[in-house]
Amino acid sequence: MKWTGVLTFAMMAFLVGIFLAYTLSRPGPMPWVDEPTFEAGMCERNSRSEAVIVERSEKAFAKLHPHVRERSESFVRLAYSCLGLEVRLTSGYRSADEQNALYAQGRSKPGQVVTNAKAGESYHNYGLAVDFVIIHNNRADYDLESDHNRSDEPDWQELGELGKALGFEWGGDWRSFPDYPHLQMDFGLSIRQLASGKRPDDKATMPLADVMKPLVD
Repeated sequence: MKWTGVLTFAMMAFLVGIFLAYTLSRPGPMPWVDEPTFEAGMCERNSRSEAVIVERSEKAFAKLHPHVRERSESFVRLAYSCLGLEVRLTSGYRSADEQNALYAQGRSKPGQVVTNAKAGESYHNYGLAVDFVIIHNNRADYDLESDHNRSDEPDWQELGELGKALGFEWGGDWRSFPDYPHLQMDFGLSIRQLASGKRPDDKATMPLADVMKPLVD
């Protein structure tokens, strides 16, 4: 009887430990706290050059929430004008079939695992997320140590800061399964709420860092 009590206590402690580990590792909103490492005055704006860069991501803008689309375009423009980095959106809205096909990669299909989300479990499925990549010398660059603009800070970190300053949650901040090329806006809605049919209003917005205000119309 004594050993039964000890084993029961040990099992309960084990389960509580798992629950706490899962809770603490779950990705959650990472609010912007500090200002970005760049200032508005260092941005050399050229609307024509920015438009050319934005056009290369045009397909990814389709079916995004209006505010997500607007801020995604600002992200691409400011990455180019303020950070000297060409960024291309590789994914925006995803259908259920597209999400399941991506989930199967590295599992039932060849390739590496790139997502833990099945259909309906990703903000992409609701037009609230985008993925991006750095383009350098006409090639996609996913090297997390790259510093093409010679700022002494990894390009991916700078882009994550820019995304957060624009009101996005950056996947690079996630403690479990970091997703550096990922930006999303949840508008205070969980995946469970979205799956049940709730949607952010088309006029919903997310906070903008003060330093961004002179740069975003």
